[in-house]
Amino acid sequence: MTPDTSESKGQALTEFALVAPLFFLLIFGVIQMGILFGGQIALTNTAREVARYASTVPAGQSLATIQAQANPILQRGIPAYNGGAVVGVPGVPLYCYYRNPTTPETYSWKVIITIRYGHTLFVPLVGGLIDGFDGTDDGRYTTTAREEMKVETPPLKNQPAGTDCTSVIGIGANP
Repeated sequence: MTPDTSESKGQALTEFALVAPLFFLLIFGVIQMGILFGGQIALTNTAREVARYASTVPAGQSLATIQAQANPILQRGIPAYNGGAVVGVPGVPLYCYYRNPTTPETYSWKVIITIRYGHTLFVPLVGGLIDGFDGTDDGRYTTTAREEMKVETPPLKNQPAGTDCTSVIGIGANP
């Protein structure tokens, strides 16, 4: 066994100095991604819960009522919720109608809940790497959750006034 010399002690310090930044970047990256994934799960659950709520009331409910329903749920689920969630997307209606597949002469309503939220990036170095992936460089990582549900109303005999679900991009004719 050779005794430790001052040269071998200096080598360990140099190796640590080379490996430590990568190690800490990996650890803090896992922490930041865990926060983002947890927030995305909360966003998805909120979209589902708000869609479930909106499907039990008659079609035509206001977007402000839906937003008011979503905010407390988001506050409970997203770490460090910053109040920046936007319910609804321009060009996508909140309610649309579709022809029933089993009885084509009747129509039903569908509610579409889309929530867009900019998750706060807490770790500066990791946040700088992740920030541009959503297309903006604003210190937040923006994600979207979407849920569609059939509105619990009796089938309509006549085609209703409003938006046809088949004319909305990304929505099929069936619920």
